[in-house]
Amino acid sequence: MIKPEEFIDFLIKNKTCFFSGVPDSTFKGLTTCFDAGSENFVHLNASNECEAVGIAAGYHLSTGMIPAVYMQNSGLGKIVNPYTSMAAKEVYSIPLLFLIGWRGEPGKKDEPQHKLMGRITENLLETLEIEHKILDESLWETQLTTALKYCKENNRPYALVIKKGLFSSAETVHQEKASSFMLREEILKVILKVAPKNALFVSTTGKTSREIFEIRENSKTSHDNDFYTVGSMGCASSIALGVSYGQHENPVFIVDGDGAALMQAGTFAALGNHGKNKNITHILIDNCVHESTGAQKTLSKTVFFEGIAKSCGYKTVASAITKEEIVNSLSDFGKFSGLKLLVIKSSPGSRSDLGRPTTTPIENKDNFMKAIKNG
Repeated sequence: MIKPEEFIDFLIKNKTCFFSGVPDSTFKGLTTCFDAGSENFVHLNASNECEAVGIAAGYHLSTGMIPAVYMQNSGLGKIVNPYTSMAAKEVYSIPLLFLIGWRGEPGKKDEPQHKLMGRITENLLETLEIEHKILDESLWETQLTTALKYCKENNRPYALVIKKGLFSSAETVHQEKASSFMLREEILKVILKVAPKNALFVSTTGKTSREIFEIRENSKTSHDNDFYTVGSMGCASSIALGVSYGQHENPVFIVDGDGAALMQAGTFAALGNHGKNKNITHILIDNCVHESTGAQKTLSKTVFFEGIAKSCGYKTVASAITKEEIVNSLSDFGKFSGLKLLVIKSSPGSRSDLGRPTTTPIENKDNFMKAIKNG
């Protein structure tokens, strides 16, 4: 395995000492090292991969140095636009080192949302005319040297594709001061108990949907009114907006996370504009980290979600920390019409034995559609 500290030191010695991106569990040891920070490099965590490419491009413009942008291969799909219309040789010709986690690697077991992107990752890089190599444990120093040389000589990006398990855990882990907030799973139990029985739930990707599924299983209640968003991080709120326009009277609940909400922050404006008179309750559980990829920090500590929502046209906005505040807020929401936001602060963390939905995405979709059709 490659020690992330040694990998970073090698980059710094080769004058790549600026990193930006969105973390990926495939190489969480490395992204955890970025997140921990150091006086020897600059790390700016981004809300989404497009943003990271822009940040890195700006750094190159001001220094002439080659920055690194890290992402899961799902993010490769997201950066097609800033790459083709800004960083490509036909436009500004910006040299960037892409570090791309290979979820859904062919022949390896992975979740459904990673299979297609995993299968086409190399082909997509070839289509985009991005030179690339699959990072090798025994050749990584040579590969990094080649990649950085290519970037410098050609003023073009170069990608290194990273397989799961290639990097060891980080030796230095950033430790946040423990908070006394409720865990997300405790919060979800309260929400599911208090919400109207006919409410339609659209939950964000990752552990939030996994926890809701297990709560339903353990309480022996139906999953039919739940749409568990897998992949498509940040899209749960826009999916829910579309659901609210269907021919039904059900209240719609969005269960969002801070990282997901920031990744597609423009949806606040879409909801405020198109959904302000809809019966939508947007619940945002903020634990300040990307839980599923190793608890790397999000940018939510400096974000006032309540103010954003209010300025975008949400009718009612509230915040909560305790169980009583959650119950009271949701009870009060029932008295008001239109779009509502409840921001709930939570502690990072989840059960080590947390399972995954036993239904397939297609089964989940079909059951959800039938539930709406049958009222």
